[in-house]
Amino acid sequence: MESADGEANRRSRTRAKHRRDVATNPAALQLARKFATLNERPPGPAQKETRRDWTPGLQLTEPSTERLERSPLELVVCQVRHERNLAVGDAKRALEVYNGLGGRGGKYPDFDEAAGAALNITRGPAGVATTTDQQRGWNCRSADGAWTVVLMPDFFALETRAYTDWTDFSARLDELVRMVEAALEPSLEQRLGLRFIDRIKDPAVRSPGGWEGWIDDRLLGPVLHSAFGPAIKAVQQVLQLDGGDDMEVLLRHGCALEGSAEEPVWHYLLDHDCSRSGGRAFSADEIHDGAERLHVLARAVFQAAVTRKLFAHLRGDD
Repeated sequence: MESADGEANRRSRTRAKHRRDVATNPAALQLARKFATLNERPPGPAQKETRRDWTPGLQLTEPSTERLERSPLELVVCQVRHERNLAVGDAKRALEVYNGLGGRGGKYPDFDEAAGAALNITRGPAGVATTTDQQRGWNCRSADGAWTVVLMPDFFALETRAYTDWTDFSARLDELVRMVEAALEPSLEQRLGLRFIDRIKDPAVRSPGGWEGWIDDRLLGPVLHSAFGPAIKAVQQVLQLDGGDDMEVLLRHGCALEGSAEEPVWHYLLDHDCSRSGGRAFSADEIHDGAERLHVLARAVFQAAVTRKLFAHLRGDD
């Protein structure tokens, strides 16, 4: 029988030989590393990776508040999504909002019914099924059609194609939110979204590559490709961005041919939808503060997408 000291020496020699074999055999070394990784303890609470470790949110400079003489804005929409409220379909309740906004003598004298469809997705034994429900809502429009208030069972919105400045838009939004809060009594804010659609037509650009120097080159991507660029008929890219805190940005951008083949004109579209999601108690003051933050984010995103040269041009410096 081998003594205890002899057994210990034998095991020591075996481990040493194994280490030499692993060091000189790549396959054995890879296998050893794999098992070492599997045997590692999971990170503790202090080591646990969080979303912030890999998505720190947009790092943007404070945006300029200067008014653009050549503003490219086509549409501004603020939508507040809430729990489904069938009371919206009741004309009497909707009229309370309409009259609270001034009625026939107010900013939105035209009042009419609006129809919409809601997509419902259900999962059952047979798989996923989708159905649509017809929804009844209401539109309140300005006399010139440039401003619209939309009231639907699960959201309300303010939109305009005649945006002048944030002060005016914000005041109209605050008024709408307080009328909805009083007349329809929603309990839950599910999503607050603020969307700006800019179509840049000035300066006039005759080819996709002509946007170099006007739009940040890092966004142009394939437009600047030596082979793809000259062959582009249209391009659109979609970026989903962490806006920091509880905000997100869905940025759609690209250029498209708007003129004829003989007189080509390439417009550039910047469509940025800034939002915050997650259920919270419905509060007019909270919605006001949230919209203010989303507005700052939207301005910063726009100014990060264009060059100083284009911003100065839109400001009217030349």
